[in-house]
Amino acid sequence: MTGKPITGQYEFVHSSGVGLDYFTSRIDRLTLQPNGRFTLIVQKRSRLAQAAHDIASGQQPSVNVSEDKREGNYRHQGNELLLFFDDGGFEPGKVAENGEGVQLGPNFFNKVSDSTFLPPTHRLQKDMNDIAKGLKIASTLGGIAAKAVKSFQNTQNAAQTSPAPSAPPPSSSPAPQTPASSPPPATAQTSPGYQQAIFCDQCGARARPGKRFCSQCGARLP
Repeated sequence: MTGKPITGQYEFVHSSGVGLDYFTSRIDRLTLQPNGRFTLIVQKRSRLAQAAHDIASGQQPSVNVSEDKREGNYRHQGNELLLFFDDGGFEPGKVAENGEGVQLGPNFFNKVSDSTFLPPTHRLQKDMNDIAKGLKIASTLGGIAAKAVKSFQNTQNAAQTSPAPSAPPPSSSPAPQTPASSPPPATAQTSPGYQQAIFCDQCGARARPGKRFCSQCGARLP
């Protein structure tokens, strides 16, 4: 192993594979102090998953992430690193030959800073880049959403203000008319100028009023 000091800050990134680690990944941090103390911080959810959890729980989304923080004393000899937690737990580990990382279980923590109190400069820079990209994406999505809402509102307004369909024009063909019923034929009793019929005294034949002789037997009519 090189003579590089073991003290400093280490990180293990549970990468999501989609980029923007600040929002989508979990980052565990191990800090080894010169006085033999250590701090292990395990991030339970990504910021994106934490925001979704808050919303599902009916809470306001928060930029803070849920973490488990454990402290204790460590011992280092050669490549061996032993972590003794204050709560009684124990974790064996190994230090890389080049001093650039620590293996804890299945996770390899890369060394990111020799300082134990200043944030790693590379992490600050990467987080700032991820935040800037995230804001740009959010702005783009927000613009698309705003355009979609505006388009929907315009469609709704157009539907509400459009004139009602007009009634079809009347047909040029005249509508069939029901023929008026013919007045009943005038009867002898209702015809104007009616004169009572007369009959021949000789043969009994009916004669038109005003005739003087019977058309059947020639007798003089009364």
